[in-house]
Amino acid sequence: MTDLPTSKEDLIAKLIHMEWDMFTAVHNTAGRALCQDDKKTFLIMRTSQFMAWDVPTLCRYYCDVYDAKIHQHNLMTDKYGYMMETTHPAEYAAIKNELPAISMEKRQMIYQILRQQRHWLEATAGAYPNILRSGRPIRQSQAAKGDTAFETYTQGELMTYSIDTLNALWAHMQSLKAKGRNLNEEILQYTAKLYGLNGIAEL
Repeated sequence: MTDLPTSKEDLIAKLIHMEWDMFTAVHNTAGRALCQDDKKTFLIMRTSQFMAWDVPTLCRYYCDVYDAKIHQHNLMTDKYGYMMETTHPAEYAAIKNELPAISMEKRQMIYQILRQQRHWLEATAGAYPNILRSGRPIRQSQAAKGDTAFETYTQGELMTYSIDTLNALWAHMQSLKAKGRNLNEEILQYTAKLYGLNGIAEL
């Protein structure tokens, strides 16, 4: 394992650099997606998420991504593959055996994390209904056929995390909850800031 970057900002920058290389290399049977050439949006979305994480969670996830990189394994391919179980079940059936199996321990942790994040995002949407007009629907039942809701996207990503990263993220979320803070609202606050806006209400 390489030495970890020494600052949170450097850690995020190097993490996103590795993620971008994976993201832009994902093969889509329908052809290259437009978002794979939109580096600015990718940088803003990923930076917003990672700025809201604590350093222990970032370090664990950095190890996941670095390990995948040195083994030439594309976590982004896995992420979008897992999503297809919900959005494109027929296509998923053809690739599911190519994806890493998810243990029951991981599934239970993912369920907890997803339930809390869904609750937080719904609370945020109650205060800022504009985010539902400009972003993904929260629940898959609210999405059009073939579209990806927040819960489906997030579950797909969480499935690519190691159990150590999931545990670190859950601990961070529990710490925020104890302080009355909302991780998903904080991510959106960073998003607004990176777009040069005054707050979530302007997204």
